[in-house]
Parts: sequence; structure tokens; C-alpha cells
Amino acid sequence: MIRAITPTDLKLIHEWNESTVPKVNSLTFEEFSLQSINCTYSYIQYSSDSNPVGFIFLYDEKTEYDSLNYLYFKKRYQNFLYVDRIIITGEHQKKGFGQQLYDFVIETHKPTIFCCEVNITPPNKQSLSFHQKYGFKEIDQQTVYNKVVSLLTYSIK
Repeated sequence: MIRAITPTDLKLIHEWNESTVPKVNSLTFEEFSLQSINCTYSYIQYSSDSNPVGFIFLYDEKTEYDSLNYLYFKKRYQNFLYVDRIIITGEHQKKGFGQQLYDFVIETHKPTIFCCEVNITPPNKQSLSFHQKYGFKEIDQQTVYNKVVSLLTYSIK
């Protein structure tokens, strides 16, 4: 099951976020809560036994968001969906949940371009491997926030 995030989910998913730093940026609970409100879409995912396993924050091209990575894509594409963060909890990784979540997002929102960035420095090899297997292609790299990131897109056919 995948559903929209509600305020009651925030404590748990914020803990997940902080447990994955530096693969994602650390945010205070207040910053994280504000981001969950300001993003275009946010979803939480559950396993078949009703345990929460992951979440995703997404922005479309109409959103006002000052992330340098988001702005990179906004300058280049007219219809896109940007993954600001996706986290599948450790024990649920490599079990297809990330693919299910991406499949749901693409089927539900039908973006022309699905895009994200993945850390190269510090490396997030697991995420890079996942995105490559899903079909994302690197279009550029940039240094932002003291990190080097791979800018990735997946074209919807």
C-alpha cells in the first residue's frame, strides 16, 4: 500500500531521514515538516504485512523550491517530477519496494521526465546502482552543498 503522508507520519519518517545522513541531507524536524508540506507530493509505503517501509518527497516543475539540484532540472525541462528524497528502510532495501514506489509515482502522475540526483561524493553506491538498474541516465554532475552529485533522468515513454 502507498498513501499520501500525513502529519502523524512525520516523526517516523524524519527518524528514517536522519538515519541515512550523509546519503541525504540532515534536516531539523521543523525543516523536514515544512518540506513535507511544501513538496508537490509525498507518499509513505507499506509492506504487505502493513509495516511502513519507505517514503518519497516529490516536486514538479510548478513548485517554488530553492534547491540547487531542483533548479538545475527546472531550467531544462517543462514537465518533470523531481525526487527530492526517497528512503527505503535498511531491512526492506533490495526487496523491490523502491521500484514499486517509483512505478506508482510514474503511473499516478505520468511525468515526461522523472529526475533526481545521487551523491557521488560522499558516495551513495547503493542508490546509484538502484537508479541505473531502473533506467536512469546521468546527464550531468555538479558540486553543491559540499557534495558532488550525479544528475539523473528517466524519460517516460
